[in-house]
Amino acid sequence: MNKIKPEYKNITEYLEVLEKYIGAEKSKEVLDKIGSGFFTKNRSSSVTDNNYPESYRLRSFIDRVITYTENNISPKKHINLLLDLSYLTLGHGELFLASDILSQILFRTIKYKNLQNEKAYAFLGMGEISSMQAKWDESFGYINKAKKIFEETNNYKGLSACDNFLGTFYAERGIIPKAKKHFEKGIERLKGKRASNLLANILVNLGILNHMIGDIEEAKSNYENALVKYVKSNDSKRIAQTRHNLGMLYFKEGNIESALDQFDKSILVSQEDQNYLTLSISFLSKAHIYTEMNEIDFAVEFIEKAMELSHHLNDRLTIADIYKVRGIIEKKKKDYDLAENFLQTSLRINSELGNKLNYAETSFELGKLYEELDQKNSAKKAFESALKYYNRINAVIEIKKIKSFITKLN
Repeated sequence: MNKIKPEYKNITEYLEVLEKYIGAEKSKEVLDKIGSGFFTKNRSSSVTDNNYPESYRLRSFIDRVITYTENNISPKKHINLLLDLSYLTLGHGELFLASDILSQILFRTIKYKNLQNEKAYAFLGMGEISSMQAKWDESFGYINKAKKIFEETNNYKGLSACDNFLGTFYAERGIIPKAKKHFEKGIERLKGKRASNLLANILVNLGILNHMIGDIEEAKSNYENALVKYVKSNDSKRIAQTRHNLGMLYFKEGNIESALDQFDKSILVSQEDQNYLTLSISFLSKAHIYTEMNEIDFAVEFIEKAMELSHHLNDRLTIADIYKVRGIIEKKKKDYDLAENFLQTSLRINSELGNKLNYAETSFELGKLYEELDQKNSAKKAFESALKYYNRINAVIEIKKIKSFITKLN
């Protein structure tokens, strides 16, 4: 299998951020002084290389940019430059680098009372990074710190962003009424305000929620409305994420051709944008589709690509999902012991991470494995474990499907 070879778009994106704060001429001057040798047009490396993807070069460049600009622009501009750099590196999947930049913001804003909103956005960023690593308590703490500051400064966009995060937090735990309440509150705060992309972000997460409970048409409407906003603002990262979500929706409907089309579009944009977080889950979803199509060689190829990226990103949620799909693949290959091991590993990680939806999905797949092995008691136990979660969130389609499997066992 060919290795994935991600590569930066040389220095262009970072120059654009610098130009925003110090102008084009000075940005080129900075590049001449400290950027030489750090970025080349075609520099690339395998995701399995230790310097993936030129992380140490990027970190060194950003460290020197921070030093150079610190005494050349105002403290407020400097902190906002750091925020933009953290967003950019986070979008590339450089979680540790983004976290380091955000930590610097939190340290530097201690002595500036007029930079409380910037401090809150840094807390928000730290919360997002912690959630990506499934550090839920830590993440929740950061978001509450951000929310408290946004309330004090009456920052409706910041509060709406917090509601969006909290809605996602509760949705992943199957606490649907609380999740929906936060999403709706976030949308309400933005009424009559200019915040198109933030509104789109909430619509996407509301779409995921509706997808979870089986309201497919409402979910599709949420995604399509969000996509229009992202296309209008040329937000390629969010376009890729939304196309992935549409692909998942079509997959659930059984519309394989449309699902693959959306995943391919998502992958294309993510590769161009170095959006490795979305790229890894789109690879995984293609692996899942090819598994259902009994195209096992293709499934294995894409699942290995997903695993390479997810391990580098330390994305344990996706890793747990990868083990679930790998279990399905091994079941198709009739290697039942290996299939059970992969599915049990997925269950363990999802349990550790508190991801109840993924736990239920894996329990259902484990039930199907035991059914195929004619282990009826184990199958029933696994199906009932999944059913317990879907009953809780009132996911009508999933409830009906699982009950039909249980009935066949009796």
